[in-house]
Amino acid sequence: MKKNLIAIMAVPAFALAACGQDSAVEETGDALEERADAVEDYGDDRAAALEERADEMPTDAGEDALNQRAERIDDIGDERADAINEVADEME
Repeated sequence: MKKNLIAIMAVPAFALAACGQDSAVEETGDALEERADAVEDYGDDRAAALEERADEMPTDAGEDALNQRAERIDDIGDERADAINEVADEME
């Protein structure tokens, strides 16, 4: 998890180092969009792992609890990605 966070945080630095037709602000916006995708993917992966564990639970209550947790994690990832994308859209 720590390595994923470090990799995600490094994306904007790489975007600024790359010179192209876009301005530095646009490059940062692009990097933020990539970061948003990574955040969403991470949430999706965590939720999927919990759903797999839920399928192995011996009771329906345990399965329901893990599925609810997985759904909340997925929602949090989506919300954070949306917030990052809003900032990126303002930069472009």
